[in-house]
Amino acid sequence: MGGYDFAYLNKPLIFTEALNKGAVKRLKYTLEFWVNVTRENALKPQLEAHQLIVRTRLMHSYARLKIKEKTEQWDFDNWGEPINSWDMIATYTGFSLVFMQGLKKLGIIISDEEENGLFHLWKYIGYLLGIPAEFLPDNRQEAVAQFYWWTTIQDQGDGDSVQLAKALLQENLENTIYKHSFQRKILKNLHQSMNWFLLDEEINKRLQIPKPAKAFLVFPRIVVKGNKISQKIYLRNSTKYQKLVEMGSEQQLKVLADYIKHTPQESPH
Repeated sequence: MGGYDFAYLNKPLIFTEALNKGAVKRLKYTLEFWVNVTRENALKPQLEAHQLIVRTRLMHSYARLKIKEKTEQWDFDNWGEPINSWDMIATYTGFSLVFMQGLKKLGIIISDEEENGLFHLWKYIGYLLGIPAEFLPDNRQEAVAQFYWWTTIQDQGDGDSVQLAKALLQENLENTIYKHSFQRKILKNLHQSMNWFLLDEEINKRLQIPKPAKAFLVFPRIVVKGNKISQKIYLRNSTKYQKLVEMGSEQQLKVLADYIKHTPQESPH
C-alpha cells in the first residue's frame, strides 16, 4: 500500500488499465510470485519460481513496448521509461529493505545473517528480471542510499494513487475466500489498522485510507505482542526455530492456495 504514495512509480498500472481489472488478480499474481521465489532451492532453472520470474520479465517487456506504442500522454521527462530499471530496483527494495523494516516494527527479530541473505536473494531475483547486477544493492546501507535518491525524483501520491489504494482495500470485500460479507468487512478493517500502524499518518490521509474504529487499532499491537512471545519460546532452540520457519511456510502456502482457488481464472483467449 505504501508504494502507491509514489505517483510516478504507479503510472504503468494506470496506463495498462490494470486499475480497471481490480486488485484481486494483481494481489494473487504478486503473492504467487513472492511465495514461490522465497522457497528453499526454488530458483533452479525449469522450476516454477524460475518460470514465474521469466514470465514476469516478459510481461514487463510487453507492457513497456505497448505503453510506448499506444500512449501519447506518457510523460518521459518526469516518469522516465515505462517500468525502468530504477523503478524496478525501488520495487524490489520493497521486498527486502522495506519488508524487513515492517517486520521489525511488528516485533520480529532479524539477524545479520538473515538480512544479508535476503538482500542476496533479491539481488539474484532482480538480475533474473533483467536489472543490471551492478545497480542492485548488496546490503542495507546501499539499499537505503539508493532508495533515498530514488524518492527525490518521485512525486507524492496523486488521484491515481488514491484510486489504486481504494481498489486494494476493496479487494477485501471482493475476494471470496471468506464466505460472509461481515467477515470480509472485518478483514478490511484489520488491514486498514495495519496501514495506519505501518505507514505515516500523512500517507494514510493522502491515500484516503479510512481510519478504523479504536477496537481495530489495537490489532497491530496484539500482533507485535504475539510475535515477541513466540520468538521468546522458539528462538532459544535451533530445532524449535526451524519448526517456526516450517509453520510460517505452511501458512504462506495455505494463503496462496486460497487465493489461487478463489481468484477468477484467466480467459483461454
